[in-house]
Amino acid sequence: MQKKFFSLFLLITLCVSAAVAQATRVAFVDSEIILRDLPEAQQASKELEQMVKPWQDEFEKMSLDLQKQVEDYQKQRNLMPQDRREAEEQRLGQLQQKAREFYAQKLDPRTGEAAAEREKKLAPIREKILKTIETVAKEEGFSFVLDKVNVLYGDAKVDLTYKVLDRLKRGAPTTPARGRNQ
Repeated sequence: MQKKFFSLFLLITLCVSAAVAQATRVAFVDSEIILRDLPEAQQASKELEQMVKPWQDEFEKMSLDLQKQVEDYQKQRNLMPQDRREAEEQRLGQLQQKAREFYAQKLDPRTGEAAAEREKKLAPIREKILKTIETVAKEEGFSFVLDKVNVLYGDAKVDLTYKVLDRLKRGAPTTPARGRNQ
């Protein structure tokens, strides 16, 4: 009796698992391609480059100037009196600190103004992309959509990248379809 019950339980579990597995479909997109090819993202990138370029140029100028001054100091160091040497080292240290602070304020990839501007410009674009991914996934009957960056293998048949990109470029509504998978 227990053996029959266990067999029946096992059979039901396998059937339910198979049904769930069939209902769960997974696809992927390559968000790098979408961001690279989407005109809105291209425009945002150009604007960011134009904004950041002067900061990069200024930082490079500061760095080259500091490097030249350090080289000049090293050439003359042995001819300088001790007090002048110490004053020059302190001045060079201050210049180096100023360059570091400029970099941190403007160009640091985590905390700089460039990173904040990048996030501000790309956040609405990412939101639009995510809504479009959701819409396409629901229309195509997928339960999960992964980013290809983290996928080790993906069959091209379940790559939604170009469907999402096409939908974004056409400006089609990004409201998830009703009925299917809801």
